[in-house]
Parts: sequence; structure tokens; C-alpha cells
Amino acid sequence: MNLVPLKRTGPEMLDLPPERYTPEELEGSLADIRTVNRYLGDLSAVLRHLSSRVAGSSSFTLLDIATGSADIPVAIVDWARKKGIRVAITAVDLNPQSVEVARKRTGGYPEIEVAVADGLALPFLDGSFDFVLCSKTAHHFEDQLVVRLISEMVRVAGRGYILMDIRRSWVAYALIYLLTRICTRNRLTRCDGPLSVLKAFTPAELADLALSAGAAHFTLTREPFWLLVLQGDRA
Repeated sequence: MNLVPLKRTGPEMLDLPPERYTPEELEGSLADIRTVNRYLGDLSAVLRHLSSRVAGSSSFTLLDIATGSADIPVAIVDWARKKGIRVAITAVDLNPQSVEVARKRTGGYPEIEVAVADGLALPFLDGSFDFVLCSKTAHHFEDQLVVRLISEMVRVAGRGYILMDIRRSWVAYALIYLLTRICTRNRLTRCDGPLSVLKAFTPAELADLALSAGAAHFTLTREPFWLLVLQGDRA
């Protein structure tokens, strides 16, 4: 069952001004996100879809929007190193505190450059990167801003883009609520985890937003653990 009546129920704590939480709370929340990404399928879904797109390539560039602590770029570099593929990743986030955490965690990864940038107004030329990635960020925005986000992703992507987010579901909400009460005491995670599901998308909603953004030749797939992956070509 979809949570249609409960969609868009207010900002998440990570969307509030940084003075509303401590640096320690932010780092704890980012650590919880890394755990979720590792064990609830985010990393494997990204790598599976990206690997199919770069098949046969000896190198590629990638922009990761709203990178958090840059755990997904790190996973991509680890995968590329094993495959003997050269990769250069620019990881951006609007929150300067998150960027500092990401810089510390990517110190051993010269392939990754971390910077402050707004995914809704990217400071890059058209087609600047082979691929553009954004994971679990779109649900933070109202619909018109999601359209802007997808438009920006399409604009700066030279070859293709991958947007991953949550599929709205009563079951997903109940499980995330339970997990955030059992597995963490972080105030941000306990608030934002369940709220993210309430603010997430149905496949039809996300497809409509992509069409409104002018995206073409895209596919939308359901992944395990209530993930949705929208991917497509820039042309």
C-alpha cells in the first residue's frame, strides 16, 4: 500500500540549519547512513547499474550529488580499482560540515575530489561528466525542485545519469521505524529515517517528475529494500 496521503510531511532534520544539531550528531547520522547503504542494498544497486553502463570503458568521470560522507564514491573507486578502470569522481554536498567529513574519509582516495555545491544549481558546464549520480536525495525536495534536480543531472551528464531513491510503502515505513529504534540512538536518524519513507515516491510519481524535467530514454526499476532506480541517457 502506498503512503499517498502522508507524502511531503515536513523537512528532515538534516535539511534544517546546522545549528539545529551538533557536529557529533551529524557524524553519527552519516555513519548510520553508511550502514544503511551497505546493508540495505544501496551500494550494490549503484554498482550494478553503473557497471552495466561503463561496460567496455577503460575510464570514466562521475559526479555524485549530495554525497554525504562519500561512502558511495569510495565504493565506486574500490570497484573500479579491482576492475582496472580509471575513474575520477567529483563528490559534492551543500552542507559544508558533511563535506569536511567526506574529505577526511576520502584521504586515501586521490580519485575523489570533494567540494561544496548545490545540486539544484550545479557550477559545471553541460556534459562535464560521463555520469551523474544522486542517491536518496530527491525525496528531500518538493516536486518542482525534484524536476530541477533531474534537469541539472541530465544537463551535466555527458553519457548518462542514475537517480536512486526510496519507494514509498507502509511495510518500508514500519521496518525503518523499527530499525531506527533498535539499531541507533542518533536523534537525526530516528527522525529522518521514517520521515524519508513518508516523503518518498511511487514509481509513477518519479517517472512523471523525470518527464517534467525533460528526461528521455530513461528506465525505472524497483530494487530490493524498497529502492527505486531511475537511469537514462542524456541525449
